[in-house]
Amino acid sequence: MHCDFETTTTQQKAEFIKLDHASLARKILAENEILNDKITACLECDPELVPTALAEVIRFLSLISISDDILTPSQRVDLAWHEFILCTRVYARFCDRQIGRFIHHSPGGSDDMNRHRFAKTLRLYQRYFGQPDTYFWGNTWRGPADPDCGACEAV
Repeated sequence: MHCDFETTTTQQKAEFIKLDHASLARKILAENEILNDKITACLECDPELVPTALAEVIRFLSLISISDDILTPSQRVDLAWHEFILCTRVYARFCDRQIGRFIHHSPGGSDDMNRHRFAKTLRLYQRYFGQPDTYFWGNTWRGPADPDCGACEAV
């Protein structure tokens, strides 16, 4: 998930981090009810957690947008991101309006490499957003790994 943002200024990158992630998530979900159901089902979680799940995805996408490194999400964030991506028009519009470009999902890499990338992601998360929510970023949930998604921390 490499981000080539060489033409983006430091100020523009700072704007991505300062997004109101929770409000954006609630707005997207209000306009796309199916996304609520899809994220609830894929995470097997209470529907009340869905806005937070999508906010965590948006935070992760914000980190990608400012980083020159390849980052890896947690398994729960990755699963919610998959559902967001599948709403192609909504996802593309979000990326265009909020990030300034489409962010592709590019799975791959060895387990060791992905663990290193995940640790890097957590360090960036803590730097910009504080302590991550352990439900979404913790390493305690080990559901079935998606064999096609090699860039998830739980693989």
